Amino acid sequence: MSIFISHPPAALVLLLTLAGPAQATSSSSEVTETVIKEGRILDLTIASPLIDVPGKVRLLLPPGYSKTATRRWPVLWLLHGGGGSYTDWTAQGDADAIVGTRDVLVVMPDTGTCSGYMDWKDPGLPPHKWESFHMGELYDLLKNEYRAGDRQAIAGLSMGGGGAIGYAARFPGRFTAAASFSGALDNDYPGNPGLPAMAAIASGALACGVTVEQIYGPVGGEYWNRYNPKHSLAALRGTRLYIATGDGQAGKDQAGVGNPLLVDPVEQSVYGMATQAIDKLGELDIPLRVHIKPFHRHDWPNWQGELRRSIDSLLGT
Repeated sequence: MSIFISHPPAALVLLLTLAGPAQATSSSSEVTETVIKEGRILDLTIASPLIDVPGKVRLLLPPGYSKTATRRWPVLWLLHGGGGSYTDWTAQGDADAIVGTRDVLVVMPDTGTCSGYMDWKDPGLPPHKWESFHMGELYDLLKNEYRAGDRQAIAGLSMGGGGAIGYAARFPGRFTAAASFSGALDNDYPGNPGLPAMAAIASGALACGVTVEQIYGPVGGEYWNRYNPKHSLAALRGTRLYIATGDGQAGKDQAGVGNPLLVDPVEQSVYGMATQAIDKLGELDIPLRVHIKPFHRHDWPNWQGELRRSIDSLLGT
């Protein structure tokens, strides 16, 4: 179903999911550029002290774009999911075709294998300050060097859906619109439907060679809550919001989408998170658009469709 609501009805890859304080741009950063796809796509590599690997960023350039232009362009950030990369939205998401000739600079940042669009808490670890890198250093670089304007929107899938909502909430007023596609919106989600969020968070930390406490501090503590999207929803007042998810149930819709025999536990989980977030936004009297799709799964056909469905709303056109 697709509806617009100002009072929502009652109603992974899950991994490390939200946003915290950004830091100032570091003068020790170095940027290199690689032009691909006949000049329409520009890849940046940024050496930064905020992160322990080179920061990769893909820019999809609008028609007539020039770094030396006097004008500035509106910006759309597209965030990838857990285990993905900065190339996903063009390599798998068809973003260049979906965006088409729209007058917008699209920013697709990497967030590393072990990130969660956040700054890790333990200062003794190698630097994992991806949120500070994105919302501080990269944000400033785009404005100072790549003609990014003040009108910006953000969207993401799965882990990136939680990241998009988190960034918009933690930096109120920076993004005019935010969208979550199958987003991980609640670190405390108990499961049913789907899996507990903590199972995914703990397995993700283990895969990265750290503990949950090194990333978030004590579970349920101040740092944990600050990086949990569900605790920041009130800060989204005034932001155009779009939340979309499949329900992960076995079956097919009228277009033949889905699996008639198997459930998708990851999409079931984010569906449960989404319905809780929708209810909370309703309690806060914050309007949003909602698209819930029976039988849709945690996959690229789902997310491509949602970018097509929401892009004009995200850009305010």
